[in-house]
Amino acid sequence: PPVPELRLFITDTLGNPFFEEDTLVQVGAVAKSRRDANAVKKGQPITVVIGNPPYKEKARGRGGWIEAGTKGYEKPLDRWRPPRNWGVGAHAKHLKNLYIYFWRWATWKVFGSGLTASTGLPETDQEGIVCFITVAGFLNGPGFERMREDLRQTCSDIWVVDCSPEGHQPNVPTRIFQGVQQPVCIVLAARKLGKNAKEPARVHFRTLPEGRREAKFAVLAGLSLDGPGWVNGPTGWRDPFLPAAAGAWAAFPALKDLFVYDGSGVMPGRTWIIAPDAASLKARWSRLISEKDATKKETLFHPHLRKAEPGDKPFRKADSRGLAGHEARLEPVINDGKAGVEPIRYGFRSLDRQWIIPDARLINQPNPTLWQAYSSQQTHLTAPEDRTPTAGPALTFTSLIPDLHHYHGRGGRVFPLWRDAGATQPNVRPALLEQLATAYGRSVSAEDVMAYLAAVVAHPAFTVRFAPDLVRPGLRVPLTADAALFAEAVALGREVVWLHCYGERFADPAANRPKRAPRLPKDKAPTIPVGGAIPSAPEPLPDTMDYDAAGRRLRIGKGYVENVSPEMWAYEVSGKPVLRQWFSYRRRDRTRPIIGDRRPPSPLDSVQPEGWLAEYTTDLLDLLHVLGRLIALEPAQADLLARICAGPLRSVGDLGAAGALAVLEVAKASRAKRVKPGAASA
Repeated sequence: PPVPELRLFITDTLGNPFFEEDTLVQVGAVAKSRRDANAVKKGQPITVVIGNPPYKEKARGRGGWIEAGTKGYEKPLDRWRPPRNWGVGAHAKHLKNLYIYFWRWATWKVFGSGLTASTGLPETDQEGIVCFITVAGFLNGPGFERMREDLRQTCSDIWVVDCSPEGHQPNVPTRIFQGVQQPVCIVLAARKLGKNAKEPARVHFRTLPEGRREAKFAVLAGLSLDGPGWVNGPTGWRDPFLPAAAGAWAAFPALKDLFVYDGSGVMPGRTWIIAPDAASLKARWSRLISEKDATKKETLFHPHLRKAEPGDKPFRKADSRGLAGHEARLEPVINDGKAGVEPIRYGFRSLDRQWIIPDARLINQPNPTLWQAYSSQQTHLTAPEDRTPTAGPALTFTSLIPDLHHYHGRGGRVFPLWRDAGATQPNVRPALLEQLATAYGRSVSAEDVMAYLAAVVAHPAFTVRFAPDLVRPGLRVPLTADAALFAEAVALGREVVWLHCYGERFADPAANRPKRAPRLPKDKAPTIPVGGAIPSAPEPLPDTMDYDAAGRRLRIGKGYVENVSPEMWAYEVSGKPVLRQWFSYRRRDRTRPIIGDRRPPSPLDSVQPEGWLAEYTTDLLDLLHVLGRLIALEPAQADLLARICAGPLRSVGDLGAAGALAVLEVAKASRAKRVKPGAASA
């Protein structure tokens, strides 16, 4: 039989199919192709859409009709925008990605999802398939909950193939697309005629084996939708497109259910306001205010742009409030000629303490709740949210205000110990504290629960033991029903938190936890011998750090540290080697690769010390001592975890029935008090 004519079009898939765009050439082959394509998009049923949509985050304004819609009708993308009362609105910005725009177009065209709302045309019962290979963020990200709900309502079955079991930034030979560092998945969404929108689609999940891409291609070649190896996903409308929690793991309470509040860390939005030393920040501020040319000064400031217009922190406008506990500067930055707000220590990454300028005008999204509740008694737990911990501790702690990416450089959540600066309102659910006290026959404090979490979850054995369960992001906690094991965990965990916080929290001299930087025994302590000092100026900053395992020597440029164990060198937090990452922010070349069309950072970033600072050496030795002591505790933590899991446990059902996880009625945090210029808030 004759081959049917291929109908190929030159068009903008996301463009409005219902009108000729002003910019459209109205004559010639290109114009005809676009008009023909619009006719297909408007009126011809499409049964299958398959492809690899482009990935471009922060793609606001590039979604065409899907984003802008038609006047008088719902914008197609708005169908996937989560309602305000879901509490995930801050994450909805991730919908502004090109691959999401194409997902939305395909579901509109093939399934008729939201057809009437977006066009006024009557919806019909349509069947079809959408199959895309894309990045995997929508599988479980909170900003995509409405998208997942709509797909469950619309589709009959959804098959998901995880192509990146290695996680974020895997080794290049393991990547399906070698230039893509994000996790990738294949999703096939199918709808049958007569689909009941009140019954959620069945979700089927499987993971390709870790290893080289060629091996993954071989598995894909033999894959069938009705073959073995598929695992059922959860049935909740907004649940992730990942395996449902099962077995003992499903009975553990979720980490976030133990707390009243969790939120994002600080999102600075500009890198020049953070540095590993305070002097660099003061020099950068001086350089900024000394610039006389307003345009150049704004370039140095590096305004956050939205559609090429100033975003969260305008350079030329006054601010309305400062940060609790710090001087409030409300005048426009362009007019400020005074010395900068005094820098403070900052929880930049796990075990990496840096400095930040605590000036609300400079921080895009400071999360005022964290600043309002901060005091010398506050402790923050940070953990991954929409990603799986791959190695090392599954959560970490800091005594400082934490960065958005504190846990491992890829987002996460912050769980404060206290909800107020006076440390009178615990952030652990009061009902849980009361229930545990009754069950254990002893008082249980918020500090006890935080310490328990440190002992049980903040070590590599937890991540290894529950790796199959952690395919679906979201930490759960095996909570012992044994009072003696709980007390043992609390004692051990207090030392873990003390170490993570460099001796600034959970100090107890009687328990060998003095309020100072922790130290290893002399025979295990790292040392810098005569001749090993890292040269300071005029010698330039070093650019290399490497390790001699045989000699147990850590080399930093022309200097070195002795008695550094291989375990210290290899210590990581979910794929981020702590020592190498720490050094990357203190070497001479501190530039980061610019991905895609992101703007380069401010020129102020280049203002840094001419040579190695003594405080860098102090911080490095402090870090090595902390790593050594954490490593020494890991066998005890692993043994404790095994005994807890082998013994009686409190299930989420038991705790819920006892009212321990009841939602506390807490008044929403009031807006930060306005702080008068030149004054510090309480």
